[in-house]
Amino acid sequence: MSDDHPEPAAGPAPVALKLADEHIADAVDPSISLNALRLEDLPIIARWLDRPHVMRWWGDPEEELTQIAAHLVEPNIAPFLACEGSRPIGYMHVYHANPDSYWAGHQLPLQTFGIDLFLGETDVVGRGMGTRLIRLVLRRLLALPETARIQVDPAPANAAAIRAYEKAGFQRRGPIDTPDGAALYMTIDREG
Repeated sequence: MSDDHPEPAAGPAPVALKLADEHIADAVDPSISLNALRLEDLPIIARWLDRPHVMRWWGDPEEELTQIAAHLVEPNIAPFLACEGSRPIGYMHVYHANPDSYWAGHQLPLQTFGIDLFLGETDVVGRGMGTRLIRLVLRRLLALPETARIQVDPAPANAAAIRAYEKAGFQRRGPIDTPDGAALYMTIDREG
């Protein structure tokens, strides 16, 4: 095959790739959903990345937008537009941590997945929306038999994110250093 269309990797498709085209919603919390991010969604992501409450934790808006755009074709990352009803309110991505060059240096269970998110619309911040979106994606990931662990790594000073992850069931594992700086490693492991 040409460089534009590489041979698919042997073995099962990464979970993130399986999720990439999904609309994630369920009966537990039907007013929210995660919709596969599309190229035409990038302008709203750019607008959110310029907001101070997002920029504080996500960094330079242009660099972040470039990375998010790259996620559209990355097989180990599934980017989503978070919605309340039909209204876009934030961004989330799910990534397969094991093949990631940074996480490969850690002793992770096979099929460890991470999530990152931000709420872009200021009127949904502080209303429990982050926790609701986290629980939604957790229900989907834990429904997949191959999922062993789900991890997050918020900045230690990001008390709102840490609180949202804890409400969703994540346990603190300790401080770590990441390419983005100091972080608090938090996980949910599959029972048994």
